Amino acid sequence: MTKEREDRLTEAIALIQSNSIHQAIAELESLVESYPDYLEGWYNLGYALSQVERGEDALKAYEEALAIDNRIFEIWFNKGTLHYELRQFKKAIECLERAVEIKDDDAEAWNNLGTAYSRLGNGEKALEAYTRAVALQPNYPEALYNKANAHFIEGHHERAVAFAELAMQLQPTLASKIHDWIHISRDHLESAKTEKELEKKMKKISEIKDETE
Repeated sequence: MTKEREDRLTEAIALIQSNSIHQAIAELESLVESYPDYLEGWYNLGYALSQVERGEDALKAYEEALAIDNRIFEIWFNKGTLHYELRQFKKAIECLERAVEIKDDDAEAWNNLGTAYSRLGNGEKALEAYTRAVALQPNYPEALYNKANAHFIEGHHERAVAFAELAMQLQPTLASKIHDWIHISRDHLESAKTEKELEKKMKKISEIKDETE
């Protein structure tokens, strides 16, 4: 019996890989009907359903899988990603938080968690997640860009420019997105520098004046 269900799963996965998604869904639905406690069947059904934009059905399949075993990183990750795509950001955060609890060294999960927090306007939490992603994978252009953008939103202009430049070095195509705001940070830094230099000059003039009086 175990061999039969594994053979059926292998066939369904082959259908997914050959882009015969609807056939795969039919096979997987039949499989989990025969074996309702088959975690791999539910997980792959969730994935297949998500590929044809049947998001709510995919979520139900992932929930069935988690009811069997809620300690699987990939299921929480996929479920969180799907909630995000459906603009259900609070639920995305809940799932991705569970994912990184299970596997805390996955840079993509931390990056996605940061993006979900950013969507809810929680810049502090977003930065924490992006920072974790970059620490795990320093050459991760998307995470570097997201971290730079989050710093810009929070008014951390020096860090925004530094991480934006790193992101562009690794992936030059990001320049078009970064161009929308990096000049604001650079202008802000230049203004701050000019103001600081002016303060120094005024202080020096004041000291000279005091000495001559």
